[in-house]
Amino acid sequence: MASLQKIVLMTQALQRQGEIWHEMLTSQDVTVIWETIDADLVQVLTQMHSAGLPLPDLLLVDMGMRNLNPYTLCQTCRQTFPELNIILTVGEEKEVAAAERQWAIYQGAKDLLPGMQQNSLITGAIACLNRVLEVLELLPMRQDKLMPVLAALSVNNVTAAMSEQPLTPVSPVVPPSEPNRYQGSPAPANPTNESNSPADNPSRRRYRGASY
Repeated sequence: MASLQKIVLMTQALQRQGEIWHEMLTSQDVTVIWETIDADLVQVLTQMHSAGLPLPDLLLVDMGMRNLNPYTLCQTCRQTFPELNIILTVGEEKEVAAAERQWAIYQGAKDLLPGMQQNSLITGAIACLNRVLEVLELLPMRQDKLMPVLAALSVNNVTAAMSEQPLTPVSPVVPPSEPNRYQGSPAPANPTNESNSPADNPSRRRYRGASY
C-alpha cells in the first residue's frame, strides 16, 4: 500500500524564498499549502481539525510572520497539537548562530534554517531541503527531480534579483520576555497562482476539495 503524500503548511516573509521552497518541496511529491505571512496559523489548524481534515505533517514558518511570535506558535502547538512538527526559517539571514538555533529548538521547533542565497542557491537549497525531508521521513532526496528545478531557479534568480523591488520590513509581535532580533517582510496577498495558494476569501479555506 502506497504511503500517503506528506503535507507542508508554509508561510514565508519573502516571496522568492517561498517560491524556492514551493518548487523544491513539490519536486519531492510533497503537498504544499502556502498561507500568507499574516495568516493566523493556530486558527487555520483549529479549522482544519474541526472540519475533520488531516493536519499538516510539518509547519514551515518564517520568523517574519506578523501576528504571532513564532516561538509562541511553537509553544502553542506543542500544547495543542503535540505531534505537529515545526521548522522555522529566517529568509533574510545568510547564517543562523548556534545559540539562536538552540533557542528555537528549546521553544519546540525542530530546527531554524537560514535563507537560501542567490550565489550559493544549489548547495544551500539542498542542505535546507535535506533537513526538511529528514523531519518528514522522506529521505533519500530525489535528486533526479530536484536538480532540474534548482537549475531553473538559479537562472530565474538572476532575473528576479535585477527586477525585485525592496520590501518594507515589518516587525513581528514579540513579547518583551522573549528575545527575537528578526524582522520579516510582507509577502504578497496571493504569492502564487497554484491551487494551494491562500484563498481570496480568508474566512473560507479549501483543501483537497473540502471547504471550511
